Amino acid sequence: MPLPACLRRCARLLYCIPVTIIIMVVMWSYYAYVVHFCWMVFLCLFHMCFGMFSWSFWKTLSTPPSSPSVEFQLSSSDSLLYEQEHGGMEKSQILLEISQKLPVHTRTAARAIRFCHHCQLIKPDRCHHCSVCQMCVLKMDHHCPCMFRLNNCIGFSNYKFFMLFLLYSLLYCLLIVTTVTPTFIQLWLGKLFDSCVKLHVLFLTLVSGMFAVTLCFLLFFHIWLLTSNKTTLEWLSVPFFADGPASEAFDVGVQANFLQVFGKKKSLWPLPVSSSQGDGHSFPLRWQMSSHSHSVMNGNGHYAMEGSVVSPEGVSVTVALDD
Repeated sequence: MPLPACLRRCARLLYCIPVTIIIMVVMWSYYAYVVHFCWMVFLCLFHMCFGMFSWSFWKTLSTPPSSPSVEFQLSSSDSLLYEQEHGGMEKSQILLEISQKLPVHTRTAARAIRFCHHCQLIKPDRCHHCSVCQMCVLKMDHHCPCMFRLNNCIGFSNYKFFMLFLLYSLLYCLLIVTTVTPTFIQLWLGKLFDSCVKLHVLFLTLVSGMFAVTLCFLLFFHIWLLTSNKTTLEWLSVPFFADGPASEAFDVGVQANFLQVFGKKKSLWPLPVSSSQGDGHSFPLRWQMSSHSHSVMNGNGHYAMEGSVVSPEGVSVTVALDD
């Protein structure tokens, strides 16, 4: 049941709090570092990291998640026909006929066609419904991590920006820690007497170090996900296909996996600008790309693994509806 309008507004205000805290911490770190540790060489590196961090953070925060195109939604006539049917098999047949025209391979654990009751659409591969955004998100990775709560869904449209945000955030923190450490050692040895500088040195070192450790684990985790072509949701729950689960179904090699997110133009890799391949609705499958595995065509005109029984005839198809 959807939340009342007043509760949704309150929830949106609460979601803004973590973002506001991050912005305040970053602005304080800028003041403390630039005003109290204004060494020219370090300032050049600092402003480079600060600029790229701010850019990627803003792009991650402001880029809306992509939703499936209209071809995945039920038409007015199909929706009316679907609602009029009361039997599961009849509903299954309607969705099966519609899905035959779409590049859909994934199923639920019950081998069901993935259908979103809220959005009234057949979910594309790797697409999931976000209860916070109240929409289906293409190649959804996650929403609102506990540490860096960005109040936005991370998916196909902004995953590259999120990766760069993690990278530049880590570089930003490491630069502060490494350049402030000598002054921190002086503070530790009792050789620093300026009380104002003491306060900034202490908090810069502790806050930057804490964030650096967290970011390091998070960045390397997402690098592993990127190189294996998995989303956080797929890591938590293995995607299912017509013939069963396949945890490495979208893994087409480290290089190809990387290019899917960052694109082929190397000059755009370090920049938070759109360069990802594809449209977010369909993705190459491992058994399609492998020259050693034999692929067969299913009844929809799409590929499936050898041994799969995927033609409409003789297949019992069920429908899973989102609650």
